[in-house]
Amino acid sequence: MRRSDRWTGGRAVGTAVVAVAVLTAGPPVRLSGQDSQFGIRGLGTPGRWESVRSRSAGGAFAPFDPLSPLAEAPLADVGQLTATAAGGTAHRDVLVGGTTTALRTTRFPLMGVAGPVGTRLAVTTGFTTYLDKSWDVTLRDSLLLRGVLQRYTDDVTSDGSVADVRFAAASRLSRRIAIGAGVHVLAGSTRMTAERRFDDSTFHTVQQSAEVRYDGFGVSGSVLIGVAPGLSLAGWARSDSRLRATVADTTSAVTDLPRMAGAGVLFAPSPSARFAASAVWRSWSKAGAGAFDTWSWSAGAEFGSHRMPIRLGARGGQMPFGPGTKAPTEVAGSLGTGRGFAQGRALIDVGLERLERRGGGLTERVWTVLVGLTVRP
Repeated sequence: MRRSDRWTGGRAVGTAVVAVAVLTAGPPVRLSGQDSQFGIRGLGTPGRWESVRSRSAGGAFAPFDPLSPLAEAPLADVGQLTATAAGGTAHRDVLVGGTTTALRTTRFPLMGVAGPVGTRLAVTTGFTTYLDKSWDVTLRDSLLLRGVLQRYTDDVTSDGSVADVRFAAASRLSRRIAIGAGVHVLAGSTRMTAERRFDDSTFHTVQQSAEVRYDGFGVSGSVLIGVAPGLSLAGWARSDSRLRATVADTTSAVTDLPRMAGAGVLFAPSPSARFAASAVWRSWSKAGAGAFDTWSWSAGAEFGSHRMPIRLGARGGQMPFGPGTKAPTEVAGSLGTGRGFAQGRALIDVGLERLERRGGGLTERVWTVLVGLTVRP
């Protein structure tokens, strides 16, 4: 391969990531990534800040759940040291350009420990997923080399995520009011690789790779109000500063992160029936061109005793990133149950979620199996 041809190939591989940003406007592509393809054009796919118990009910109970890292105020009612962790396996069908690709991924998006440290104070620490950034895109195209049209394949991959490490505290000010606040440290990395392979084997394969590290910071606060017996309201807000990306100790990008505000209502007419609903707004358009502000909603119910309840729910809303000029939409339904062991000191929660996302000619349909473990030593 000539020096000029080698330089041309290397330069082209270096711009392959830009091609991903307009993949829906280019030639047919094959997607073979693990996480949602709606995160390719932007910062990634936002994580879900919910325990398996809450997510099985559509996420509606998350503002009232001390083990969901969404709002801090419910921590005030943690009566003893409690540890929780969650995992999920997603089976995803991606439809783009008339081609359907089946993907599968397993994630462990949540872990935390909470407990009281005084009569009116409880604290927690743990982590959850802030952004999923794993995907793999293959593109077919051609270019002129020495006057001959040469076909090639570009394979662009990203493997990694950004975690949200939370430190939070909450206090019950009175029988009706609890408040909480938290600080969030964002940290993570991705391995980015771009490879160009020519159909003509006399041309060398060209590959470039780099490890991108991310850091950021955020603060949050929430309030929980008991309006009447069996009726509670929750409100929460969060502000994240920016996400800084560095390559080899050099800052490559600084992106503004969104503010968030939400509210929820919980109605429990009896110990064996609970209903909840919530709505959330996030200013993702601060992240730059191609990002959208989002609204999302959720509603759910839980029936039966705490020993083995039945949960079901639904949620919907918008995605902050994706192909096209409008925010992609998503809708999901879920159900689940749980079982207590060892006199309630160990709890296993299981859930099943069906999700569909649409936007810009891209459709995702996902089945997710969820498992959560909670231990109270």
